[in-house]
Amino acid sequence: MNSMSTPEIKEISVKQSQQLKAVAILFMLFLHLFNTVNYQGLFTPLVFVGDKPLVYYLSLFGDTCVPIFCFVSGYGLYYKYTKKPETYLRDNMTRLKKIYINYWIILLLFVVGLGLALGQTEFVGPWTRVLFNATGIINSYNGAWWFLFIYILLVLTSPLSFRWVSRSNPYLTLGVCTVLYITAFYFRVYRPSTSEHAIVRWLHNEVALFGTSFLPFVTGAVSFSMKWQTNLTLKLQQVKYKSMWCVAGIIVLVVLHAIIPNFIIAPFLAMPFIFLFLQVQWPGWMTSLLDFMAPHATNMWLVHMFFYITYFHDFIFSFRYIPLIFIILVACSIASSFVINFIIKLISKLFENREITKVA
Repeated sequence: MNSMSTPEIKEISVKQSQQLKAVAILFMLFLHLFNTVNYQGLFTPLVFVGDKPLVYYLSLFGDTCVPIFCFVSGYGLYYKYTKKPETYLRDNMTRLKKIYINYWIILLLFVVGLGLALGQTEFVGPWTRVLFNATGIINSYNGAWWFLFIYILLVLTSPLSFRWVSRSNPYLTLGVCTVLYITAFYFRVYRPSTSEHAIVRWLHNEVALFGTSFLPFVTGAVSFSMKWQTNLTLKLQQVKYKSMWCVAGIIVLVVLHAIIPNFIIAPFLAMPFIFLFLQVQWPGWMTSLLDFMAPHATNMWLVHMFFYITYFHDFIFSFRYIPLIFIILVACSIASSFVINFIIKLISKLFENREITKVA
């Protein structure tokens, strides 16, 4: 055997996938907090580019959060589809049950419980509103919840999507998905439904959102099937200062989005970001921080808007300066996630059902 043979290189690991989800959630929080030019009374920018704060341009890159999450989800689910096809459907039902349990606990805690405790009865509204939100079909309490129903659809339709991926030319698949993405984006942003019927407007919006999420989801599956991570790692193995060059590449992506602010380019920036990020040898403290945050990523997505918009807007923005505001929102979201995960463990023990666990 040749001692100089190339060592085996694994694809994206579960740990790396969870770190990417944590990064995506941080991007989401940064985008939601600082993607505005009407910052007066909210935060105090210290650096400007022209008449706009630098943080505005940096926050634009945060809209890669959904494509990153979709890519990682598609990648991981396709791995399970190919490795454990006999249990794939059952595992998906368990996956959806877990996320619904998280979601229902947050709905009860932050909408019903906290809303009534703070006297915001108009926000809570009638029980029919609570029940419709509980299904995930509507998201009138929290704007960030729009992705829940789309994620559920992506998971439920994934057997058909992955069958298509496994039987089709990958480049043709990506080409079709790109056309679908551009079409869906057009109808989502530039031609929203003006129908007088609420169900038609809802259907129009959900189809458009699904269409814009489908491209990065399928790209994750194609990436696994074609071993993009392994191939890129092999090609960059001998490159000197690889981490430095990859960080420089990430900076170029951020600058590119600042130049082209339209979020139609988000998935086309998210994909190279993912692979550049995975090639960097990050400091130990940074990977440890992402590992710590990863089990709280889903909860952070589902609760953060309650802190900076619904209930504690003045508290979050009272810290004035961008780093402090961001750290406080992250800390509040993680702290609440500990409570949510604790409740889930109690429910798990109560029903003696080991399948009910926290969602990463």
